[in-house]
Amino acid sequence: MSVMAEMTVPASEFVLADTLTKAPGMRIEIKRVVAGTEHVTPYFWAANGDFEGFEDALREDSTIRDILTLEEQEGDERFYRVTWQADVETLMSGISDAKATILEAVSDGGEQWELKVLFPDRDALSAFHDYCLEREFSFRLDRVYQPENPEESGSYGVTEEQREALIAAYDAGYFDVPRGAKLAGLAEDLGISRNALSARLRRGNRNLLANTLVHDE
Repeated sequence: MSVMAEMTVPASEFVLADTLTKAPGMRIEIKRVVAGTEHVTPYFWAANGDFEGFEDALREDSTIRDILTLEEQEGDERFYRVTWQADVETLMSGISDAKATILEAVSDGGEQWELKVLFPDRDALSAFHDYCLEREFSFRLDRVYQPENPEESGSYGVTEEQREALIAAYDAGYFDVPRGAKLAGLAEDLGISRNALSARLRRGNRNLLANTLVHDE
């Protein structure tokens, strides 16, 4: 059974540490992270800070491969996709190895992150804990509990692979009119084939509809 863990981690052991050091007033809220073997791609909102300084810091980071502004709201918030090399072990690596999903990640001030992570089961959470101890990563486990409803766990009958595909497509604007992303580009970000992504989106949408709009019929 899945387990939810709420934790606090130092910025230096998660993501965007160098950038947040140079732009400490920025509030970052990660909405989605695609973690592969060679790169990590977070989709996140940035607000309440110096966007020019923040973007300069992103561009100056030699490990970052790509920066894309996906949306801007009246100059107060911007939605980004950033891709960078994943050749250094971080807490993100442990979360990925445990097959866990980051549901919320917020940094307000740049010194630490507040995370809400869904683990497949308690064994996966224990494996993540051991991973951090072995590498001397520090984190504070604030709360552990079992999700009580589909909305909190983000399931709705959707598999983890389907959920990953659906959220990545949503964040990239694939479902917008006109579309903000192409299937081939999304598939490359996720590290799967175009056909595999298409199948996950179709099946994920069917399961989502079956457990929301039509589940009582």
